[in-house]
Amino acid sequence: MSDVQDCPGNLRVFDMQFDSFSHASRWLDLATFGPKRGEVKSLINKRAKAWYDEQVSLPVTSHLEQCHKQFEAQGYGKKPSKATRVRAWLDVAFYSQDQLRQRVAYALSQIFVASDQDSDLTNHAPAIANYNDLLCQHAFGNFRELLKNVSVSPVMGQYLSMVGNKKGDLASGRRPDENYAREIMQLFSVGLYQRDIDGTYYLDENGKPIPCYTERDIQELARIFTGWNHSDNALIEPMVNNAVDHDRGEKWVMGHRFPKNMPAEQEMDQVMDMLLHHPSTAPHISHGLIQRLTSSNPSPDYVRRVAEVFLDNGMGITGDLKAVVWAILTDPEVYTATPVTMSKVREPWLSLVTIYRALDVKPGAGSDVVETDLVYLKTCNQYPLGSPSVFNFYLPDFSPKGIVKDNNLVAPELQIVDWSHIIYVHNFIYGLLRLNLQKLSAPLAKELYINVEDFKALITKKDIEGFVQETSERFFNGAMPNSLKESMYKQYNGIDLKPGKWVQRLLFIALASPYFHIQENRA
Repeated sequence: MSDVQDCPGNLRVFDMQFDSFSHASRWLDLATFGPKRGEVKSLINKRAKAWYDEQVSLPVTSHLEQCHKQFEAQGYGKKPSKATRVRAWLDVAFYSQDQLRQRVAYALSQIFVASDQDSDLTNHAPAIANYNDLLCQHAFGNFRELLKNVSVSPVMGQYLSMVGNKKGDLASGRRPDENYAREIMQLFSVGLYQRDIDGTYYLDENGKPIPCYTERDIQELARIFTGWNHSDNALIEPMVNNAVDHDRGEKWVMGHRFPKNMPAEQEMDQVMDMLLHHPSTAPHISHGLIQRLTSSNPSPDYVRRVAEVFLDNGMGITGDLKAVVWAILTDPEVYTATPVTMSKVREPWLSLVTIYRALDVKPGAGSDVVETDLVYLKTCNQYPLGSPSVFNFYLPDFSPKGIVKDNNLVAPELQIVDWSHIIYVHNFIYGLLRLNLQKLSAPLAKELYINVEDFKALITKKDIEGFVQETSERFFNGAMPNSLKESMYKQYNGIDLKPGKWVQRLLFIALASPYFHIQENRA
């Protein structure tokens, strides 16, 4: 499956060779928004590092540019809307070549959360698209630079009320806003509690996790984040500091001294260095990225190996996200561990995106852009950069009652999966499969059309074994569980239906099954 390669410095990594269909398919399932037809077979016997380096080097597909392209195609309205941006996001997810970067940026968007659900951002679709681009641009850069650019982003400044934050005033009783100071530590860097390198919490003498910071630290950091303001009304350009509003007094944060009269920009740089090198940042961020990309319940050893790369990429550099993502995707446990520690629930939104990509989706009527937003406000309980709060759509430690909680496991994505969602998503899947029955000579521009001709041909030949195998390869990494195979064989009972009807029925059985909605190592 892989062998150990020497890299610059002391770092040794597994440069995998994709020696089977299942191995190559699982890689693409994790590292992209889902493999398209033919992509898996083209990867067999190739090395992961070559594919990875090629992906990293690809030009960045811009959500902002696509948002404007969508608006032009839309042909109405005064400016791009939320739905315009969501359609642009789908364009990028379905058709862009830089899949790895886009997939990592999506994971980052659920850590460095900003959302157009905020009333002050809801009408700023281009600004949200530009924030998405910021995450894309820094997906393989240094964590410090990502964190700094997020911190001076006008979207983040608006979302977490750092914009217009003024120094305290004793006469009026005004105090600096503490919102961003709190969240940059709790969510974007060190986390609430001190972690060992393997992600486990340090405990005090009473068995309680030890906090990383105090309320005083938050108050002092809030003083540092004063004076920052928008530089443009469109919320595209980074914020700038107004020295008059900046607190120039001495501050102490987590034992670090910030001397008086230090310029705001210099203080910002010192904060970035402090957070980058805090001992809890590497395991906290590594654990978060692992949860978003490969496993909800990573082993401590897995977290430790990734965090060690975060601390040192082999060339003495801390925070190299290119090396961190590589370590996450190539860790041996990803391809050898049991599903208990190597699985995650597909997010509802990504389930639909994966299906569309696997079936070579195309917009109707020859449109150059996607003209549907998948009824995003109703179908999935989520959409990109549309979280209801800074804590994302779901909490990383959410554990539903039952077998998950009883085994001390977590399943974050299940926090937004309820019966209403299950009905909506499954109805949506059944509906998208129905569109293979429409007249291709007169498709509707506002619909998405899938290509199921290969499946129809197998039904026409009454080759149910071939149909099940094709389904397994498209949606289950070539390793469909036997119980699901038996269900499909049983349902194909010889009733005389048109091939398209059988395709709809049988694919729905497969795609409505929990086996599809769980990404797990079945090798």
